[in-house]
Amino acid sequence: MVLHFNPNPGEPMTIACLWSHWTHASEPELYSFAAITDDPRAAILATGHTRCVISIRDENVREWLSPERATKERLEQILSARVTPYYEHRIAA
Repeated sequence: MVLHFNPNPGEPMTIACLWSHWTHASEPELYSFAAITDDPRAAILATGHTRCVISIRDENVREWLSPERATKERLEQILSARVTPYYEHRIAA
């Protein structure tokens, strides 16, 4: 079953992500990227999904994008102060 999730309110979301660039002399370059997830709200968990992306607040974006200027505790605060829309869902296929 394929589900379609639609955040309500339907505003643009800024998803917390991590990326890395790895190089090795005998291997091709590797760029990696991952969205940060957390335990889902009950409505998402009820559909069988065990993770949900973290959407950070607009006022924290600049700080999130400059992690060298923030402490680990501050970055965790940004993730904890997330935007938590209600995700409407329907069967898509």
